[in-house]
Amino acid sequence: MKKRVLNVTPQGDFESQYGHFYKWEIEFEDMKAEYLSKSENQNKFVAGQEIDVEITQREYNGKKINKVKPVSNFQGTQRQAPKSGNRDELIVKQNALTNACNVIGEADVAKIIEVAEVFSNWVLKGEKPTSTAKNDLPF
Repeated sequence: MKKRVLNVTPQGDFESQYGHFYKWEIEFEDMKAEYLSKSENQNKFVAGQEIDVEITQREYNGKKINKVKPVSNFQGTQRQAPKSGNRDELIVKQNALTNACNVIGEADVAKIIEVAEVFSNWVLKGEKPTSTAKNDLPF
């Protein structure tokens, strides 16, 4: 519900099992309510401001206390899944290069890339090498 804040009055601070809190009395046009803040300089309630609030009641030592909290309209941004096609392909190619280096060694860059392409084509496209010629790959 929307309410206009008339006055905000600090009511001290205290330590609880959940940490240090600052107590505020928030006065609206039709009622007063208590607000607890972890911040000494709370900025949720400002005199003259109209704010969407949630009011609950609790009983403390036989006395009914109105508790107030601002309604959060935070929706955040939804994370979009990464474009997995290109990312996954790059990961496969990096792994293929690493394994090609393990098979060939570091001397022949052209051969490493050739073997890496065979590895990545097998993983990404299901293409298995079929030739067993002498200049072919070592597997």
